[in-house]
Amino acid sequence: MLLPMLLLRLLVAAPVLPAGTQAPPVALRRADGREVHLRLKGRPHLLLFFSTWCRRCPAYVSYVTRYSGLERQNVALVPIDLLPSELPGDAQALWKRIGHAHTLYFDRYGEVTQAYRVTDLPTAVLVDGKGRVAGVLVGAQGRKSLDHLLRQAR
Repeated sequence: MLLPMLLLRLLVAAPVLPAGTQAPPVALRRADGREVHLRLKGRPHLLLFFSTWCRRCPAYVSYVTRYSGLERQNVALVPIDLLPSELPGDAQALWKRIGHAHTLYFDRYGEVTQAYRVTDLPTAVLVDGKGRVAGVLVGAQGRKSLDHLLRQAR
């Protein structure tokens, strides 16, 4: 578990993208293997980076997918599994256990993770409706932190 995080930190030059930065393009894979290019404009998007090998991630991902503030603020959730040392089936099993309807995406080669400068898991990156980074939460944060982050999208 430590090795993937060390690799992430070595690959990423500087920690998290600052607020106001234009959000990098997002090309991910779905569980069926199809590549998807997400358009991060029009409404806010919460990119949730996680992995099943991360001890804090399953509970936090479950919490965020059920967080009512996302719907109230009309924020699209984009859960992104890093997959560096697990099988896709592990993530799909976690997703079934969580029981949520959001599409699960995979960053198999870490390109999106690098572009967003993610160095710790879980990490939530909020992109506003104009396609700019509005804020970042690193680690498993509680309701107050999520509420504060969502207010940044306005």
